Amino acid sequence: MDLLRKLNKRMGAAVGYEVRKVRRAGAPKAASPPAAAKAEEATGRAKSPQVAFRPPKDPAVDRLVKGPVFIMCPVRSGSTLLRLLLGAHPQLHAPHELHVRRLEVRCGTRLAERSMDVLGLERGDLEHLLWDRVMHRELVKSGKDVIVEKTPSNAFAYQRITACWPDARFIFLLRHPASIARSWHEADPEKRNAEEAALDALRYMRATERARQALPGHTVRYEELTADPEGVLKGICGFLGVDFEPGMLEYGAGSEGDLEKGLGDWKEKIRSGRVQAGRGLPEPDEIPESLREISAAWGYLEGPVSERESDAAHAEINQVWAQDGLVRITGSLHGRLAAPADALWRLQLVLREHKEQRLSYPAPVADGGFDASFPVGDLALDDGPAPCHWDIYLTADTADTREGETRLRVGRHLDDLQDKKKVLVFPAQRVGNGEGALLVKPYYTVKDNLSVECQADAHEAHAEAEHGDARATP
Repeated sequence: MDLLRKLNKRMGAAVGYEVRKVRRAGAPKAASPPAAAKAEEATGRAKSPQVAFRPPKDPAVDRLVKGPVFIMCPVRSGSTLLRLLLGAHPQLHAPHELHVRRLEVRCGTRLAERSMDVLGLERGDLEHLLWDRVMHRELVKSGKDVIVEKTPSNAFAYQRITACWPDARFIFLLRHPASIARSWHEADPEKRNAEEAALDALRYMRATERARQALPGHTVRYEELTADPEGVLKGICGFLGVDFEPGMLEYGAGSEGDLEKGLGDWKEKIRSGRVQAGRGLPEPDEIPESLREISAAWGYLEGPVSERESDAAHAEINQVWAQDGLVRITGSLHGRLAAPADALWRLQLVLREHKEQRLSYPAPVADGGFDASFPVGDLALDDGPAPCHWDIYLTADTADTREGETRLRVGRHLDDLQDKKKVLVFPAQRVGNGEGALLVKPYYTVKDNLSVECQADAHEAHAEAEHGDARATP
């Protein structure tokens, strides 16, 4: 290589040409893109891929922040008001939304990855160290004892937050769902109409409710906070183990420079420095149909609740790989399950065009998590339609044999990634050759459930037709 480099240097200077090594005919091409990029492509491209995470092995060594407080809440629920009130306490620092869970760490080289592996640090561990350091820096700068974080999207990642900080404490802030939706629409009416605002805000409400059902904590209602701020703040202070300070009610002093557009509420009402009376509650007939379920679950609408949002059973995807002739899916079970604890779970694929056609594969479940794979070749039926679509479920015998089986749709619903059908794109795998070749490709439906599409490989069929024409030419 040194000789070639010297030769190229002289030839380049003299005649403007260089010598390049040519691949021999029939030799395999060099891997491109790199293996790491291929692995990422096989799992689907996304802005913020899900990362495996775990609690710290030694919190005393791995965490600088002790007992952080997280306000779990939907958008437009009054979280900026609450964090300003808490931030007025001499022991509590409540900065603007930090969005630390969006800070990502990647190893730039394989040597760096190997080095971190020797240290026992995975990507999730490194990201947690970064999150903790940013939070600790902010806390130290404030000179206070406890940090309070109020980013609404944290509710989508409550499991990871509890893994990062096992000693974290949680305040759940609720507000009438119809009021949230109206405020979300009014915040940017050109970006989202009233119906879109309700559906978008509902994602945050559902995430908050899931966190509230799963975690211990202290629940606060915006309506009570604005009607009796002193009483509500005394309850929060008692929960956090600090004394109530009357100065919390006059949060305006020093808070003006802490209001940033896009990082919480920043408009005139919040800038007044005093708690303002909230708007009146919507009448029952003013609640959009999409919000009636969550309104009843939160006690804002009378009547029975058929099934709370947090209790709806489903199979939540963690990761999907489409490579090496297989589709592999890992995830976890959520909600109330009718199946017994020792149930034998299976991954079931149902042909949408002919629902009686089904494929079944083992899907072992351990500690609430599942891991299942199926060969893409099985989806290419000899007499099946093309294109065709397979919908994916997890199934198990129920505790009540009269009901037959528990069947859970496999999907990804607990994050805040929108338009998964467009954003998460998986590679297609070819099955067969010639005119009958198929491309098999996983995809997310408009409802964020996972399905698989099989369609004819137009390129392969075209090539086969061309070869046939050539053979037929005299």
